Amino acid sequence: MGRAGEGPAVSADGDAAALARAKEIFTLVRSGWDTDSSHAAPGGVFWTQADWSHDRNTVSNMPGAQLALRLHQITGEADYLDWARRFYDWTNSHLQSPSGLYWDHLDLQGTIERTVWSYNQGVPVGVAVLLYQVTRDRAYLRQAERVADAAYAYYVTQGRLFTQPVFFNSIFFKNLLLLESVTGKDAYHRAMAAYADQVWDTMRDPATGLVHFDSAGGTQAIQQAALVQLYAVLAWPRAKWRILY
Repeated sequence: MGRAGEGPAVSADGDAAALARAKEIFTLVRSGWDTDSSHAAPGGVFWTQADWSHDRNTVSNMPGAQLALRLHQITGEADYLDWARRFYDWTNSHLQSPSGLYWDHLDLQGTIERTVWSYNQGVPVGVAVLLYQVTRDRAYLRQAERVADAAYAYYVTQGRLFTQPVFFNSIFFKNLLLLESVTGKDAYHRAMAAYADQVWDTMRDPATGLVHFDSAGGTQAIQQAALVQLYAVLAWPRAKWRILY
């Protein structure tokens, strides 16, 4: 398959069915784009297809941009790159705070929900890195570094990582490693390892091997999966970080 720009050989095994499914998912995401000019800040992808959904979120736009960029890298089709830029630019215009961090969502009246989640910082970093890889425009790389630095200060330096779900932090760190696959730095990788080890040392039940984030003793499969994913990625050689997200 043709591939534009630098990036991973996604579907390198020639799995046409997987590529077709990815295209279908992107078509679904794109169908959520707000086309009503009467809305405040028209544009952006709605969070869900439900009738009650009136929010356009960082989490419904930036992952859409990431998917579009991976499809562009595989297929070379310019339309995917165009949509990725559209998702990215709209989110930067309406949901990025002056600090560089991203707020959660915007409603139809223009009210911003200003909660800051870790995964909403990681994915924009990954999108900017992929835009840099595809276009070779270093402005995108600088944008990725700015967001990553702000997020690192907010979550790691200021000690907020444990206010976030572990599955949000898994997404966050994997995208920071995608950035370090380009910059060659290691601060985010070291922070990821320290976080995973702290979870293991302080929240794991030795009798069961399960981690518990709920003080009442409950646990969820997604929490176990996120910690497994963190350690699996930490075991990878640096050369493989570029295929993350």
